[in-house]
Amino acid sequence: MAFGRVSARISEKRAVLGGISRNPPRNGRFSENASADAVRSCGTEANGPACTNHFDQLLHSGGNNMVKSAIRKLVPSERIPALRRAAGPIMRPLEKWRARREFLRDAQRYAKFMTPSDPLVFSGMPIANVETQLTKDYNRVEKALTFKEPRRPFGTHVGDRIEDLMPRVDARTELYAHAASSTTALREWNAGGGVSDEIAPLTEPADRGVNDPEAFFLSRHSVRNFSDRPVADEDLQRAVTLAMSAPSVCNRQSWRVRFLRDDAALKARKFQNGNGGFGDIPVVAVVTTDLYRFCGPGERNQAWIDGGLFAMNLVMALHSIGIDSCMLNMSLTNDRIARARAAIGIPEHEAVIMMVAIGYGEEGHRRARSPRRALDTVIR
Repeated sequence: MAFGRVSARISEKRAVLGGISRNPPRNGRFSENASADAVRSCGTEANGPACTNHFDQLLHSGGNNMVKSAIRKLVPSERIPALRRAAGPIMRPLEKWRARREFLRDAQRYAKFMTPSDPLVFSGMPIANVETQLTKDYNRVEKALTFKEPRRPFGTHVGDRIEDLMPRVDARTELYAHAASSTTALREWNAGGGVSDEIAPLTEPADRGVNDPEAFFLSRHSVRNFSDRPVADEDLQRAVTLAMSAPSVCNRQSWRVRFLRDDAALKARKFQNGNGGFGDIPVVAVVTTDLYRFCGPGERNQAWIDGGLFAMNLVMALHSIGIDSCMLNMSLTNDRIARARAAIGIPEHEAVIMMVAIGYGEEGHRRARSPRRALDTVIR
């Protein structure tokens, strides 16, 4: 092909792609006709770099199955790998736009359920937010009384807020009892009394039960081949009890976990991209966190932190009682997460952290090498 014709075709494709990047399709989707037309428009080009960028922009535009289907029908299969490899800076603006859109949707959901920051707390807010604020405040008192030299007085406004919110809570609950004992301890301390042993007990030396830490931690690995040995509900409950020792922001313990088996597990697995070759998985755990349990803009990322801490504790708890596992990421778009919520039965106010495959490893199974980075790349 003459140089002039190639240049003209490249310019034409760049103009098309520029228009797509500057004016992204509504909801990040292309219509079937537009996708097919775009593919046909340079489907006969053998080597045009603009065409390869065009194909890749469409191919990677948010996992649009319609686009992928159009490309696969119209482009010879042997050319698709080359088109993927040619993905470059032209598709990047669309990817950035889609990332901003996903972050915006995350922010909207968080703002919908978060508990207000301290100055904006009011007694008429939803009961889940009331419970969150009470937990946050009584834990403040507990933590302050663990210091070597607590201030005196302190926390008067915290005590007042606890007493304002307590009538919203059932007096028969543990939360009410914790809030009441904390305010009593606070008033007594500020009046010149001692530290309450109930809410800030003295610690005693204890056997930590790990005689060989290296053997325990370094023997854990991700298992992708499970035997048909069943996992007992009692063992799962024991593991969760151990996992609940994980730290969380102001002890709010926002974690939730669902254990799925059989058809329910298979349904959930369809929403996770990395488990296709596993075969049977006896139990699939879905770890979530409750967005009602976080406060104000500053805690917008805390759901992922607390959820990750709990999930790691759960996996180590399973390991401690001889049960194997593999963490399965849920790095999905909001649309796909919404479909997963509907299929599994997860409410909108819970952030989906990850899945965990659980079972007993098949005898003689292989594991990924997964080499660790050098220590001096971690310690700074």
